[in-house]
Amino acid sequence: MNKETVRPQITAYECILLIFSELVKRGKTVLRQDTLVSTLYNYKDNENTEMLFEDIAFKKSLDTITSVDVEDSLSKLQTFGAIGRLNPAYEKIVIYISREEADKFLNAFDIQYANAAEIVSEAF
Repeated sequence: MNKETVRPQITAYECILLIFSELVKRGKTVLRQDTLVSTLYNYKDNENTEMLFEDIAFKKSLDTITSVDVEDSLSKLQTFGAIGRLNPAYEKIVIYISREEADKFLNAFDIQYANAAEIVSEAF
């Protein structure tokens, strides 16, 4: 039995950061948090974007879609100062990534990942 641990091509954190970087390039820096996971879920099985979601698990029950991986990634981004959440209900996410940082991060990945992030960002 082979018990090898394999790192995904792109982690959940990198996926969210790629999508947010693409949003910054488009000038969109405020998002609704309550629709984020359900919007991402719509792209997980799309052949052009599925490679972004290799490390993200979604849980769907009736009319609710959740993802611990997305929530963990958002928490890390907030800890590192890349995003903020507006009070009192944390319903909006504000992206603090600069345009230069976004371009640098997007250029660090293969073009297929940047193109997939561009497709997903169009939904926001």
